[in-house]
Amino acid sequence: MPVGVTVNCLAVLTGGILGGWLGRYIPIKTTERMMGVLGLCSFSIGVLNLMKVESAPPVILSVLLGYFLGDLADLEKRIAWIFGKIFKKVPVGKSGLDMDAFVMAVVLFCASGFGIFGVLTEGLSGDSSVLLSKSFLDFFTALIFAVTMGMVIGLIAVPQYLIFLLLFVAARAVGGYLAQEEITAFVACGGILTMAAGLRVAQIKYIAIGNMVPALILVIPLSYWWRSLGF
Repeated sequence: MPVGVTVNCLAVLTGGILGGWLGRYIPIKTTERMMGVLGLCSFSIGVLNLMKVESAPPVILSVLLGYFLGDLADLEKRIAWIFGKIFKKVPVGKSGLDMDAFVMAVVLFCASGFGIFGVLTEGLSGDSSVLLSKSFLDFFTALIFAVTMGMVIGLIAVPQYLIFLLLFVAARAVGGYLAQEEITAFVACGGILTMAAGLRVAQIKYIAIGNMVPALILVIPLSYWWRSLGF
């Protein structure tokens, strides 16, 4: 049973609902300051995941090529449009629905290296401790996001659960066929996305995280190719 996956998604759902409900009582300045701390935590998690890599070149190539393709396709804008259509009738918080921030939240919850690593770990070994730890960070992140954007943040738990469940099932099915190098490369690639999300959350540097998502698709085959060359 995907215990960690379920708990993590419930943390996002609960944090989103609670943040939307308590939004009127929490000053905007407090949420803005908390965003800096949450961004720092996300960046730190990304660094920790990046440190797991055993061979950096395929990861770097995946990020560069993935971003290039994502930017050509204007992927983040398309993601924003899709989610804007889906959630346009959902009540939002004090400032309305900022689609840039919302897309960042979707990527942060659904495609972070920490989350992917946790899902893969649980799928391969049954160890849910990584995702249980991540649940604390996601609960507070969802709560802070929901103060300004409303309970719509909690709904991110739905695509998050679907994505994590698919990854969990895939890990169970193909885990025996993947070398450790491919797994760590995947985690490291997700770590770079998580670092980018941290910089964006803390408002240090705007990076189109949605355009980086193709890197997660490319990193395993490129890592396998790199390993097959004998590096």
